[in-house]
Amino acid sequence: MPVSTPPTHGGPVLRAPAGDCRTSRFSTAQAPLAQRLDLWEEYNEQALFGLRCSTLSERSLLATQTNLELGRIRLTHISGNDHVIERAPENIRRNPVDAVMLCLLLEGKAFFYHDAGCETLTAGEAVVYDANRPFMYGFSTDMRQVIIEVPRTVLRELEVREEYFKPRVLHIAGSPAATHAAATATAVLGAFRNPAEDTAELETNVLELFSLVTGDPGAAPSLAYLAAARGYIRANLGSPDLSLARVARAVGISERHLTRVFTDAGTTPAKYVLETRLARARELLAAPGLAAASITEVAASVGFVSAAHFSRTFRHQYGCTPREARHFPPGSPDAGPA
Repeated sequence: MPVSTPPTHGGPVLRAPAGDCRTSRFSTAQAPLAQRLDLWEEYNEQALFGLRCSTLSERSLLATQTNLELGRIRLTHISGNDHVIERAPENIRRNPVDAVMLCLLLEGKAFFYHDAGCETLTAGEAVVYDANRPFMYGFSTDMRQVIIEVPRTVLRELEVREEYFKPRVLHIAGSPAATHAAATATAVLGAFRNPAEDTAELETNVLELFSLVTGDPGAAPSLAYLAAARGYIRANLGSPDLSLARVARAVGISERHLTRVFTDAGTTPAKYVLETRLARARELLAAPGLAAASITEVAASVGFVSAAHFSRTFRHQYGCTPREARHFPPGSPDAGPA
C-alpha cells in the first residue's frame, strides 16, 4: 500500500514513520466551506478509495481522517458531522480496491445501503463491505468510526472463505462479538496514539479480532480472545465482581479456555485483574487533579470493597502504601518497583 500524495489544499496532512507503519492525517476544518466535499473526495481517492460525498449540513463536511498503514493491512479513524458517502460503479472502475473493510461505529447513527437492501446501525455495531461493490454509507448524526482494511490477498493467505465477507451490518450489541469489536477499536486507537516499532504483533492481533468480529468460523483467536478479555477487564475495573465466569461469558468462551489463554500469556485471569486494578490505582493516586480524593474512594473506583485490603495489597505490590505513593509518583527514585 504506497503512501499517496496528499491533496494540494485544505487541512494539514502529517506523516510520521514508525517502524513498519506509516501514518497520514487530513482534516477539512481549515478548508473553505465550498471546497470541503471536493477535498475530502480527493484525499480519499488517494489515501483510501474513490467515493462521492454529500451533506445537508450548513457547515458542509467537517471531518478528520487518520490512516495507519501496517505491513499488510490499513487502519483508519474517521470523525465528522452528518454526511453520506457513496462508492459508485464509476469510482470502482477508476480506482478498484480489492479489499474487505470492517467499519466499527463508535459514535452516531448510520445506514448502509447495498445490493441486498438497506440496514441501519448505531454505535457499537459494525459494517462489513467489499470495496469493489457499490454501496452507500450514511450518518444522520455526528459520527466516529474505525475501519480495518484487509486485502483479499491476505484473506486468501489466511484461508478465509470468500462468502463470509459479503456486505452486511453486524448487529452485535450485547453479544461476545461486541466485546471483540471494542477490543479491536481499542487496539486500533492505541496504535494511532502510540505507533509501535514492531507492528507484527499488532497486525496479528487486529487480524484475529477482525475474524472474530466478522464471525469467521476458521479463526484461531488466542491473541484476540486475550485482547478482548483484557479490554473488558480494563473497561470494568470499578466492578468488584470481575470473576473468571463473568469475563469468560463476556468474551464468549469457557472459563477453562480463558484460563488457558492467559496461561499462554504467562499469567492468570485473577492475577491480571489484580495487577490492572493496582496499576490503575497508582495512576489515580499520582494524578494532581485527584489529590482531594480519599484512599477509600480511589480503592472503590478500581473495584476494591475494603480500603484496608487495598492498602495491604498495594504495599505488597509496590513496596509503599497508597498514601506514600501520592508523594512518590511512578518514575520517581523512591516510587518502588514498577
